[in-house]
Amino acid sequence: MMKFKPKNAWWKLSPLVVCLLAACSDGDDGQVGPPGEVGINIAKAKSLQANIEAVTIDEQTRVSVDFFLSDSNGVAVTGLEQLEQVSALAMGIAKLGSAQPMYGDSKPVEGRYEISRAPQWISYINKLVEPGTGATAKAAAQWQAGIESDCKLDCLQSLGQGRYRYQFSKALNQYPSFEGLDTQYESDKTHRVYLELKPAADSSPSSMLINSVYDFIPATGQAAAAEDSRVLMDQQQACYRCHGSDRDNSEARLLMHGSKRFAFEGCVMCHTSYSGDPETGSALDMATLTHKIHQADYKVVGYRGHEYDYSQLHYPGDINDCKSCHIPDAAPQANQYFIPGSNSCLSCHSKDAPDDWNGSASALFHDRELFPRGWQQSCSGCHPDASNPEGAGKIHLSLGKTSKLIKQEYAFTISAAAIDGDKLNIGLDYRSQGRLPTDDPAIESLWLTVSGDPEPLNRPLNNGQHKIWNLAKPGDDVTLAMQGHSLSAAIGPLQIADFGELDKTRVRAKLLVCADPNTGFAVACDTNSTRIEVIAENALSLTGAPASSKAIADETACQRCHDSDMQQRVVSAHTLASHFQPANDSCGSCHAPQGATALTDKSCNDCHNNGTNMYLNAGLKHTPGMDQVKAVRTLNNSLNYREMVHSLHSGTRTVAGMGGDREAATYPKPANDCRACHSKGQLTLEGLSQSASVLVATPGATEKGQLAEYSPTVAACGGCHIQVDKWASHAEAFGGVFQKDASGGPVYQSGSESCAICHAEGRNNGVDKVHGLKD
Repeated sequence: MMKFKPKNAWWKLSPLVVCLLAACSDGDDGQVGPPGEVGINIAKAKSLQANIEAVTIDEQTRVSVDFFLSDSNGVAVTGLEQLEQVSALAMGIAKLGSAQPMYGDSKPVEGRYEISRAPQWISYINKLVEPGTGATAKAAAQWQAGIESDCKLDCLQSLGQGRYRYQFSKALNQYPSFEGLDTQYESDKTHRVYLELKPAADSSPSSMLINSVYDFIPATGQAAAAEDSRVLMDQQQACYRCHGSDRDNSEARLLMHGSKRFAFEGCVMCHTSYSGDPETGSALDMATLTHKIHQADYKVVGYRGHEYDYSQLHYPGDINDCKSCHIPDAAPQANQYFIPGSNSCLSCHSKDAPDDWNGSASALFHDRELFPRGWQQSCSGCHPDASNPEGAGKIHLSLGKTSKLIKQEYAFTISAAAIDGDKLNIGLDYRSQGRLPTDDPAIESLWLTVSGDPEPLNRPLNNGQHKIWNLAKPGDDVTLAMQGHSLSAAIGPLQIADFGELDKTRVRAKLLVCADPNTGFAVACDTNSTRIEVIAENALSLTGAPASSKAIADETACQRCHDSDMQQRVVSAHTLASHFQPANDSCGSCHAPQGATALTDKSCNDCHNNGTNMYLNAGLKHTPGMDQVKAVRTLNNSLNYREMVHSLHSGTRTVAGMGGDREAATYPKPANDCRACHSKGQLTLEGLSQSASVLVATPGATEKGQLAEYSPTVAACGGCHIQVDKWASHAEAFGGVFQKDASGGPVYQSGSESCAICHAEGRNNGVDKVHGLKD
């Protein structure tokens, strides 16, 4: 028999703390009385946590697990064994071994799910599942890994003082298995036990639900060292980067299987390489499931025939960017995704297969014409060896490495911005480049954007506030000169008055450089080269001073879900991007979303501002016209950036307009989690009331020109809280405006709202308080 050492023991507390927990009495003469049961009964506990302390595997391979149950303060929780029933009490156990084939793959080396050198979890608890409701043409019996969830309190014994022992109902060699699945007990292998506990069906998932794992090696009797286990991702850094971590929020949480399971390290014990869905034949391993869900290419039939179809899911980043989830050094085995597993590779690359593909990984990846980049390294192009320890990871990471090299090579700043009569003079300083952009075949575009204040109360004639030039393909109005590493551009003639107040202008620049990911070098642009964007390290106003303003959202927060490549975001977000290419039509001379430089630097506001709805379909150069506001452009379909972002992320946005239907966005965090985008200090509402009101179509409008007016703070809140008429009277009492019929024109006076007095961040009723934000 082998017993494994405790990880943490509650009895290591100091005598004083033990005395306090035991509710010491004075005894007869001021002496400590006899100790009683220490702790709090589970019926009164407000929180739970569990620490697996010891595992025993006897000669008959019967497994017992000892754990200490406490509240969040470390006080022992007693009485679990006395409950009449428990909503969930389950245990699982798995070993770390070679990846196993799915049931029915008689030749795993040649079959679809080949054994890889990366170790995989193999559960000792498995069952054969027959197809049920919702079976498809690919239906077939499948084995599935699982945990023991029926024994519950019958398998539990109290050891006192908050310590419990769970004994599995069967020996490890008594659970069902199938031929070819290696479930033989091996004491020298790393093992993992999983504990799942939820006292009652209505227990809070955030405070009362337990998912705990413990990795150990039976032969040594010790907890497994980090390097001996398999932890590929840090859930906090990877999954919760986009998904909400609040398990009490039923609308946006990663809580599966009857709202009982959330721990990734427990998930992988059941979502193994050999588990399959009997109704659809889909693989259930964690790699396939996760990769395909985020590609909107996954469907399974779950418990009682419920279909889970992820085809409508929208992933806002670049699915090829492995580091979005596989964050280097975030977990002990973070780099193991370099080692190919057939499930992992096929989960993305099966779409590359020809029509006559036989379904095997070997047949697909050994096709040298389909995967020439991999075969350039011979076998090590996929399978890591001494010559290429990254294996296929070298290809997967090549874009990121190339991007880093190109951004270093082509880094630049805006050194000067000034007006000279009717001319605009711009200076750009490169870190290492010394050629005109017109002479460098690797430069596809050098966007230069000059923008006025996007929300002036008195807009210049013809809205001429936003101008953009491609200095890599300059027109007759552009003169370029190069001296050393400095580029100067003289542009004009211009109507300088169109930009409004010069100190409120912004000059930005961005390069689009062609590169070869195989080498990391810049190359002459062609259809096969990769485009890397290099954004100027600063922005200036037309007075030459730094163009700085307080950020009201966090760019790094946006990049947690969206990729860091602005070009990728622009192309995917603008369904009519081709209409805005310069020289393609009259629009392109002013509008090219490809010139945007960040989501939070107000470059998007250049076009998406308070007046945008009025300029669509108006006269020459979009002279403002309230009668041109389309009926579909209600507040939750406004093109003003603030309301657009809020409605998209809260799920309140309509998808009408733009010439046809568009898929609604899916947002994996709670809509009231302002911290997903706004860092602490960015919700002061400073200056918001000074903005102009928002004029959009009135709710239920059927014709152009049927207008409603929202004062700026009312509009900002209305992006999520769309039933404005139910709370508008409160806002109006403090200077806000909601005109359901604004046919007579806007009435809001800039600065009239006093909402910030109560609702600014840090106030008693601040947005951080009413949304329950945690800093």
